[in-house]
Amino acid sequence: MRRGRGGALDASDPLAALAREAVRPYYLLHGEETFLVDRALAMLRARLLPAGGPGTWHTVWADQDGERLGPALEDLASPPLFGGPQVLVVRRAEALGDEAQTAILDRLPTLGAGGSLVLVARTADQRRRLFAACLRSGAAYAFPAITDRRAAVPWVGRLARERGHEVAPAAAEELVDRTGPDLGAIASEVEKISLYAGPGKRIDASHVRAVVAAVRPHGVEELTDRLGRADLAGAAHVLRRLFAEGEPPIRVVAFLAANLRRALHVAELAEAGLDAEEIGRRLGMPGWLVAKQRGRGRARDLAHALVVLERLDLELKSSRPAAAVFEAALLEIASEPRRPAAG
Repeated sequence: MRRGRGGALDASDPLAALAREAVRPYYLLHGEETFLVDRALAMLRARLLPAGGPGTWHTVWADQDGERLGPALEDLASPPLFGGPQVLVVRRAEALGDEAQTAILDRLPTLGAGGSLVLVARTADQRRRLFAACLRSGAAYAFPAITDRRAAVPWVGRLARERGHEVAPAAAEELVDRTGPDLGAIASEVEKISLYAGPGKRIDASHVRAVVAAVRPHGVEELTDRLGRADLAGAAHVLRRLFAEGEPPIRVVAFLAANLRRALHVAELAEAGLDAEEIGRRLGMPGWLVAKQRGRGRARDLAHALVVLERLDLELKSSRPAAAVFEAALLEIASEPRRPAAG
């Protein structure tokens, strides 16, 4: 995503492109910035299915219910019972096999007359025929992960303006310092700050400090992700950094446990066979957050990790050396034999 002078989002912003371009018969949304992918999907839904009118929006997950893809594609060729446009969303499209890709490629020229297709993928390998066709036709929109805090700062202003606020530059910087470049976390904090500041108020650094926890949640998020990958060395490095920044070990345990507990709820529902949309509905989670939690491990491993953290909390409160007992707990969690989480 390119930026103009002063870090402002410029005309190459894919969300702006989706908003201003003529409606297409099919789209490919790809990239790891799931918060932006969800915004793009919401924008397309508003454009392809105007509010108040008839129409259908159907989602298939390529890695879980691929057998539903064929019938769903056939449905696009038939007028719906109650009329209106039809939209088929294929999520995790990177998992599509050759046969499924061929079926979709055959369907692309027939789309547009009442039926639209949206492919969503974390990666878009141009060696795959389906993705190459979308890229050649200009129907692909990339949402790479934002990892640079400088690229995240303009989003504070953008999200705040959507809620009717201007933001002091120092406030935007401070918010990203406290959350890291995670756009989902930034959006959540902007919502809370908006309520705290009041309608139309200019947001300054004092509002940020009053609302956003002093703990650096992006560090705890990274710690959680590294534990989910059994990356002990990386987890230990992040932990030492958090301690060096002055984070109390007890608070780090609390935030880490909250993250793992949320991941456990998602894992339990996923292992029960629920798809991501249903998980989001049951837990009241946005799609980007469900997607983030799904890769953090099996329910059994996450439950074990929470038991370890409960014991760690007691050990820290008994004045045992914080760094040593914390790293021992991380070793126990990361060393637990595990298999990747389903989905």
